[in-house]
Amino acid sequence: MKQAVKRFPYLPIICIVYLIQLAVGCANIVPPAGGPKDTLAPYLIAAKPKDSSINIQPKEILIGFNEYITNADIQNNLIVSPTIKTTPLVDVRLNALRIRFNDSLAPNTTYSLQFGNAIKDVNEGNIAKNFTYVFSTGNQIDTGRIVGYVKLAETGLIDSTLIVVLQPAGNDTAIFKNKPFYYSKLDGKGRFEFRFLPDQNFQIFALPNDYTKKYDDSTKLFAFLDKNISATTTIDTLHLYAFQAYKKTDKKKTSTTNTSSKKQAITGLKYSKSIEGNLQDILKPVSLQFDRKVKLNDSFPIILTDTLNKLVEDYQISVDTINNSVQISHSWNHDEKYHLIIPQKSIADSLHTYLIKTDTLKFVIKPADAYGTVLIRTNGFQQFKHPILLLTQDDKIKYSYSITQPIIRIPLILPGDFTVKLLEDDNNNGEWDTGIYGKNKKQPEKIILVGTTISIKADWENEFNIILKK
Repeated sequence: MKQAVKRFPYLPIICIVYLIQLAVGCANIVPPAGGPKDTLAPYLIAAKPKDSSINIQPKEILIGFNEYITNADIQNNLIVSPTIKTTPLVDVRLNALRIRFNDSLAPNTTYSLQFGNAIKDVNEGNIAKNFTYVFSTGNQIDTGRIVGYVKLAETGLIDSTLIVVLQPAGNDTAIFKNKPFYYSKLDGKGRFEFRFLPDQNFQIFALPNDYTKKYDDSTKLFAFLDKNISATTTIDTLHLYAFQAYKKTDKKKTSTTNTSSKKQAITGLKYSKSIEGNLQDILKPVSLQFDRKVKLNDSFPIILTDTLNKLVEDYQISVDTINNSVQISHSWNHDEKYHLIIPQKSIADSLHTYLIKTDTLKFVIKPADAYGTVLIRTNGFQQFKHPILLLTQDDKIKYSYSITQPIIRIPLILPGDFTVKLLEDDNNNGEWDTGIYGKNKKQPEKIILVGTTISIKADWENEFNIILKK
């Protein structure tokens, strides 16, 4: 018999499974043709060692299910908590899992093997959601639990590719240098949960699920809690807000840049304009966008005139802060017509490349009936510090208004569907500010997804009621 076990390592667990199935009257019955569809997920019927065993140091674990299962990328979905140096090897055969450890396990420690949604039956693909196997190398199973949610501070949305990690309290550099002690994936609602934790204090963070699982790049999404958390005293659900301390910039290859520069030197600078057809938004400057940094040439100024080529008074021309856009601002009036004369040498890049030719843009300011008026009644704005109402499209802010009273009347909004969000503007500077983690720890300002979409019609008084909640 010993020789048979060595040759067939799954024999004991398969025998156990078979005997249990006989005892319960064949748990996995195949329905006759035309019968009801199997909608039940696989479930554990035997394990060696047993689930929730204590005082063990297993090198191998065998788990049997009530039906045949398939390997849905189990190796990559498996999370061992607390983490160990080498991920266990997992084999799937028929209705059994075989897990083999290569590392020694810590004494007096509760370990959990979380398979996520990787285990499912062969026939119908029913998932054994969040299947977990637990054991302890000590004399008890720890029962600590931490639950919470992670959202993106800048949009109020969820990024379920992030993970939440725990590091021991008292070591502020651990998140920079060490792999996590425990980590948990987010579900589609941004929710995370840690179970079977010991009675100790932790620091808690969120970051991308990459190879290092460390905060080794300040352009990574990152979140942190201001205080340490005890798994035994945590009652309220935690909320973390992820941010990028610094935006990631795309670096162009030198060879590509040189080629592009030579091509531009021959053909001249090109730009895109904010004018749609021949119509310009009354609330915005005319914008000329370039794919490189540019500067104005005062010897050849850009000129704004009326249709009789009479110079317009009180217009301003400037380059934006990143030097790739020229802005022409004026107090526009509805239905007025303008000519924008752009001399060939009015704009240049760092290589003194100019426009291909002199351009004249003819445009009209959009009429009043192209816009809608919005009346928004808010309920609950007083609970927020310096609240700002945001109307967004494709996660981009199109309009923003400070809320100082329950009723807001907003004129001149272009028609369309907008998602309503709220910025809690802590420093009252009128814009969202990111966070920082280091010597000076600062949480990001939060943008809250109100959960309301409004549809604005042109030439119409649009009215909406909005309830604001933290």
